[in-house]
Amino acid sequence: MQLSEEQQQKQWWAEGDTPVRTDSKVSYLVDGRSAMLVMCRHFIKAQQYIYLANWGLTAKMELVRGKDHRVGPDGSPEQEAFLAELRAEGFQEADIDFWVQNDLSVQAVLGYAVKRGVEVKVLIWAQSPLFQHCNVEESRDQLAEVGVDCILDNSAFGILHHPVESLHQKISIIDGTHAFVGGVDLLIEKEGDFDRWDTHEHLFNTPLRVNKEHTTPHSWHDAHSLIEGPAAGDVELNFRQRWNDVIHHYHYDESHLVAEHPFAAAVETPNILQIARTIPEHTYSFEPLIIRGISQLYAKALHNIEHFAYMENQYLWLHSYTGVELPLISGDSPEMETNLREMAGALNRGASIAIVLPDHPNVGRKLTDVGLGRLREEASQALHEGRLHAFCLATSSTDGETTHYRPIYVHAKATIVDDIWSTVGSANLNNRGMRDDVEMNVGVLDPILAHGLRLMLQAEHLGLASEDDLFMLARLLGRQQQTIQQQEHAAAVLKHLHDTLNDPVVAMQLMHERAWDNLRRYKEKQPFIGHLLPYLTADEAQQQGLNFREDHGWIEEP
Repeated sequence: MQLSEEQQQKQWWAEGDTPVRTDSKVSYLVDGRSAMLVMCRHFIKAQQYIYLANWGLTAKMELVRGKDHRVGPDGSPEQEAFLAELRAEGFQEADIDFWVQNDLSVQAVLGYAVKRGVEVKVLIWAQSPLFQHCNVEESRDQLAEVGVDCILDNSAFGILHHPVESLHQKISIIDGTHAFVGGVDLLIEKEGDFDRWDTHEHLFNTPLRVNKEHTTPHSWHDAHSLIEGPAAGDVELNFRQRWNDVIHHYHYDESHLVAEHPFAAAVETPNILQIARTIPEHTYSFEPLIIRGISQLYAKALHNIEHFAYMENQYLWLHSYTGVELPLISGDSPEMETNLREMAGALNRGASIAIVLPDHPNVGRKLTDVGLGRLREEASQALHEGRLHAFCLATSSTDGETTHYRPIYVHAKATIVDDIWSTVGSANLNNRGMRDDVEMNVGVLDPILAHGLRLMLQAEHLGLASEDDLFMLARLLGRQQQTIQQQEHAAAVLKHLHDTLNDPVVAMQLMHERAWDNLRRYKEKQPFIGHLLPYLTADEAQQQGLNFREDHGWIEEP
């Protein structure tokens, strides 16, 4: 798959902030298990510095669990092969000793880096006490215990700010050569639910995710990216600007300032990419004072749709959310007006669109239902012809003769256009992601990368491949260390999925059929195949005879 000259000449990129690059590459990481494993290995291999900026963080959270941590007893063939894999990836013997002898929590891993002389700085959104999802003060103190330089950023507070503005980026930079950007928070919420570490299977119950109440939290679906080369420096620039702005604002000792480092060497890549940000007005003092690069990326990419778009997002809001759940009287987001208009225009030109959304978004259903309703109204013919699909995700478990169901929280912020352009990041499709929160995405023009991401996501939701198959496939597509046998197996999985899902319209129809079959199974108290269900508005759920609740959607809790 190659880009045509016409595709390359289209307008894809944001203006006025970061450059478009042809010297860096991106790999996509689906779900917390894959993302946190790769992050952890890079943290352990760091030589000079590690910088993190997060919406929230739980210092005691384990980044690596189960067989990713240890596959057998010391000296067993399985464990020795696993250690050989770590050595092949660049681990030193001290690194391996640390890996096998310790839990791999955020605190332990970053503390190990500090002990090796690595500079570690962590910037966490201070969070309003009214909306605090984790104890950031406790995590700051726990990181400080192991020598991490951690500060809380309250730049979102003040009378000039959006009432619920958050510093929503989830980014990491290692030695200036590698950076992570996406939706994955290194976080377990303080109530013990919503553990961001999860597998592709999204099991209803698993000992790897048990909380203090001895229950398994809601499953969590997410997406992240690994960036290599000079574009990692664009992510680092953002961190340096934010961190130093806070240091100057509060007159902290200048020894805490982040110095400017040289950009990484160019890497050979087929990717054309850009790091894009949202920075609201009045938040920081660096230039430009207002940045809306992500909204530009989306507007241009959605305008360029010729055949299809596949989207996953936590929200699809037309109205602006101000912290009060009164969507029908709030103003509309101009950026989301543009996005929905471009999506409707593509549908009215004959394209197809599928979007995966959570059944139970954390501020209620009305905002997303209104946005989806507008899209359906403006593209009614596409809806009638079956070219506009909306899905949600859930998991099931059978206990004797009883089947239990639970929604999977969709937190991924990913979009694929025509299998040539893709984006993954922290920005939701609402006023906050496009204008009112601090966000970061990466946009990439590369058919192989976009196609591979779509296959991974759709295969997971359809249940077309096992957990181990999808995990090996993700590592193959991300060019991560694997044995020859694992690479060959992953290549066979990729071929199977390509044969099944290559045509995006056929793939969407398979998703539609699986979703409605799973709805039948739900009504008949049978276990699901895969995770797909139709996204039903309040009216549609009630027409189906389902128990819809505004704050929980229609999928029943156990």
